[in-house]
Amino acid sequence: MSVIHPLQNLLTSRDGSLVFAIIKNCILSFKYQSPNHWEFAGKWSDDFDKIQESRNTTAKEQQGQSSENENENKKLKSNKGDSIKRTAAKVPSPGIGAPPIYSYIRNLRLTSDESRLIACADSDKSLLVFDVDKTSKNVLKLRKRFCFSKRPNAISIAEDDTTVIVADKFGDVYSIDINSIPEEKFTQEPILGHVSMLTDVHLIKDSDGHQFIITSDRDEHIKISHYPQCFIVDKWLFGHKHFVSSICCGKDYLLLSAGGDDKIFAWDWKTGKNLSTFDYSSLIKPYLNDQHLAPPRFQNENNDIIEFAVSKIIKSKNLPFVAFFVEATKCIIILEISEKQKGDLALKQIITFPYNVISLSAHNDEFQVTLDNKESSGVQKNFAKFIEYNLNENSFVVNNEKSNEFDSAIIQSVQGDSNLVTKKEEIYPLYNVSSLRKHGEHYS
Repeated sequence: MSVIHPLQNLLTSRDGSLVFAIIKNCILSFKYQSPNHWEFAGKWSDDFDKIQESRNTTAKEQQGQSSENENENKKLKSNKGDSIKRTAAKVPSPGIGAPPIYSYIRNLRLTSDESRLIACADSDKSLLVFDVDKTSKNVLKLRKRFCFSKRPNAISIAEDDTTVIVADKFGDVYSIDINSIPEEKFTQEPILGHVSMLTDVHLIKDSDGHQFIITSDRDEHIKISHYPQCFIVDKWLFGHKHFVSSICCGKDYLLLSAGGDDKIFAWDWKTGKNLSTFDYSSLIKPYLNDQHLAPPRFQNENNDIIEFAVSKIIKSKNLPFVAFFVEATKCIIILEISEKQKGDLALKQIITFPYNVISLSAHNDEFQVTLDNKESSGVQKNFAKFIEYNLNENSFVVNNEKSNEFDSAIIQSVQGDSNLVTKKEEIYPLYNVSSLRKHGEHYS
């Protein structure tokens, strides 16, 4: 049975008039017009072919050595005295039984003036720079691809809207001027580094105007470095026992972090003090399922060891609330940040959904989630939910009308697209955070 592939992420413009959605290797654009009317605004697909690129690279290398090879060919002879001619090098290609290759699009970000959209592509380990033109039939136009030697894992955009801080899978951080001309071969030196995979990065400024880069990694570390003098480490934030998957910054001093621990951490990043921790283990327990059982080789005799992790934590822009979700669960948890007790966190509410949450994002005082709706019966729905703060009720509520109309817009926009309408077994892996957890084999 074929279904529309679930949305992997959402990003909303500042005024809410544009929404970008990732499906597989595509970015879909939608215009939102009140009340609850959606209009398809174009699609961009990453058609980069890894195998063809390998062929092109090999051809260039062979062309540069052709004259040398011709001379050598004259000297090479078989046992019978016949000349031996060199053959072209073979390009590796996936064979029978090889694992599938997934061309993810990650890390959607808009510049502050919203004239450009920045994203990352797994296909060629690149940073993508798009022009955003709201008057065009297709609002996105790819301008540049900056290719890296290692896969970009997280990005942050500087205030100047021309500098993008890129953290890669192998622990290095780079500063990229998106107005520059991309190099054919990546030669740039990192501005700072970790000794393990980087999971998140934020470029922030304190009240005195000093800039810092905050980075988190798989080794439980949060590092604060001066920017652009990144060789100067301001401090480390220690407290996590397991990996840090996500960090977010509030106004002025506040930093929130989460990952493989069963706690949310609140920090004063200026002083390095851990202000509070919020233990959510009892709250999430009713939502855990078989997907949270530890891998068989790390299980006990009763097969009841569970492992769970926060996939994303994000703060409301203007309100004292932060939301997070645990991977492969059907809820988000919203916490209130105390205005009286600095950094204190308390439960505000839990919002449940019909399917597992895939992603969580925020737009002003609204949260957006995308859902793993591949098991939706009948007409496919529940691609995403838009969650608004109701001042009168002092709580967050799902805007069902807006969400339902968005479902209809998604269905209409992808009808007949054989790439985005796929078999269930061909859906991209949607739960990747748990793989960051280290077990005994990583310490041996």
